Amino acid sequence: MANDEFIFDEAVAVRIRRDTSAWTIPLLCVGIATIACCVLIPAADENRQLAAETRHLQADLDQINHQISVNDQFLKSVADDPTLLERLAQRQMKMVRSGESVLNLKDADNRPDMSPYLLTNLPPPAMATALPPGMGPLEKLSGDAHLRLFTMGAALMMVAAGLVLGVSSPNEPR
Repeated sequence: MANDEFIFDEAVAVRIRRDTSAWTIPLLCVGIATIACCVLIPAADENRQLAAETRHLQADLDQINHQISVNDQFLKSVADDPTLLERLAQRQMKMVRSGESVLNLKDADNRPDMSPYLLTNLPPPAMATALPPGMGPLEKLSGDAHLRLFTMGAALMMVAAGLVLGVSSPNEPR
């Protein structure tokens, strides 16, 4: 009965119990909030990485679709333009018509043989820069798996302490 105080009124003795559950709600709130941070922050980081990967894949898909349209346009122009078809065949077979000559360029030795098919190649899309992870105190706690495990254990201990501190014995009236 160390936690009880007695106040005597003229007619009635009233027993007032000291509140031992003053730490219950703060400990429960801090513990549950810490557990939520340890679960939600890594999930948010994973979502951020997935969003960056999605943007990169979308850029690749756009580049491939553009490459397909350029290739289709080239094939249509080859089918429709007999002069282009003849020039491609002459270049492939390294033949020159009689009465024509090949124009030798000064820096032709430095350049590799340029194929007309290289004209249809598009450069790959620029790599998207990854977003840097946030480095606040909560992100540092939840970043490392071992540290996150210990943090969640401490939070569970806070929740348990809050629950235990809030319990009164069943024999005592409230």
